[in-house]
Amino acid sequence: MTSPSFDSKATRHSLADKRVVITGANSGLGLETAKALATMGAHVVMAVRNLDAGIARAQEIESSIPNSRVEVALLDLASQESVRAFAKSQQEHTTHVLVNNAGIMAPPYSVTVDGLESQMATNHLGHFTLTGLLLPSLLRAEQSRVVSLSSVMHRFGHFESANIDEVSGSKNEAPANDPWRRYGATKLACLMFARQLDLRAKAAGANLISVAAHPGWAATNLAKDTDTKYMKFAQTAKDGARPQVAAASRENLVGFEFFGPRLELWGDAVQIRGSKHSRDQALAENLWNSSAAITGVDFIF
Repeated sequence: MTSPSFDSKATRHSLADKRVVITGANSGLGLETAKALATMGAHVVMAVRNLDAGIARAQEIESSIPNSRVEVALLDLASQESVRAFAKSQQEHTTHVLVNNAGIMAPPYSVTVDGLESQMATNHLGHFTLTGLLLPSLLRAEQSRVVSLSSVMHRFGHFESANIDEVSGSKNEAPANDPWRRYGATKLACLMFARQLDLRAKAAGANLISVAAHPGWAATNLAKDTDTKYMKFAQTAKDGARPQVAAASRENLVGFEFFGPRLELWGDAVQIRGSKHSRDQALAENLWNSSAAITGVDFIF
């Protein structure tokens, strides 16, 4: 079931004096989200792996959007050490919105410096750690919001039990070493995480909501290896960013709204429903517990 079509006017309310952290903000969906939220008055923190690219894009935003405020900070989500260093650098600030946007899509199997399968390490576990460590900063805000980026591929993602071995993917065996199956699993994890975070925040009476979004099919660097003859059918990165811009900025959300394109791969941003597998509460709790055990991060509301 979908809600009425996304109306851009619904997101054009002021984000003045609101600090927004966006991961992977130097290109693609993250960059378009940074531009959109800067236009709404947000103080945007571009958390990026490539500092030079981030600085260049930040300068472009500040030169094209009057009175915009943008800063750039180093963050490599594939490294738990880097995530912790970034979170420590943000401790003194109040974070109003965190957009967990960064990701990688279907690379050959590899493990990170922490011994974790690279896609799950980057797309889910890095953001799990980041969100948990930024929680004090988020809870300082009168009302804060976390946006997790899923994908239409979450519908093809699967967990048997979401135990530690399955989540970490540290053993080079199926399905962890199947790039597309693993990508689907990571985006399923992002959606499950968004729901669990919202449930836990509500149970604690916290002033935080957690929402999710997916872009449909968008032409970004993530899809650079896709056959170019098909890419002519993809949305632009700007259009693909509409669901996460809505999730980050739309007023009167209550928590765990999930935004995506009206036509699944294309179209205006609407509220959508995730796969049945994504709503398996017991599996989602297992995923949360495994993620906490792997990262050593507790969410203290």
